Amino acid sequence: MPGGDAVVSFDVDAATAAIRDALDDGSDLHVVAAFTPDTYEIVYCDEFTRSLYADAEEMTEHFDRVHQYAGIDFSEIGLFVDELFPVAGGVESIATGMEHLTVVRVYSGREGLLLTLDPDANVTTAVEAVRDAIDPDLGATGDALSSSDV
Repeated sequence: MPGGDAVVSFDVDAATAAIRDALDDGSDLHVVAAFTPDTYEIVYCDEFTRSLYADAEEMTEHFDRVHQYAGIDFSEIGLFVDELFPVAGGVESIATGMEHLTVVRVYSGREGLLLTLDPDANVTTAVEAVRDAIDPDLGATGDALSSSDV
């Protein structure tokens, strides 16, 4: 898997390494995918996650379906920043906790990283690791999004 730098402008390998370091041995991290509203690339996938799929094609089809909802995330960011909480600043991350998995999306403008973590992994630690590795001013704002066709 390439480093994802073709999809986003920041150093995905540095962000992935920082997350693994911040989460001690990195075993809580299962997937890292770089994404924009238009495309994505899985840049890290552990063996456990691979074992959940019959083959690479099935895994790709699943993540293609996941990525179809990236536009919803960017639209929601615009809603939060422009309408609901305009004084709160940009949206840095969105986390979805489930019984067996936590999915975290970290944003830098119209680019991001999707992380899948163990459900008890420290989300704040993972997001801070990304911030420290790629951009101290993480976040997506409604202004950056409203000029798009999301």
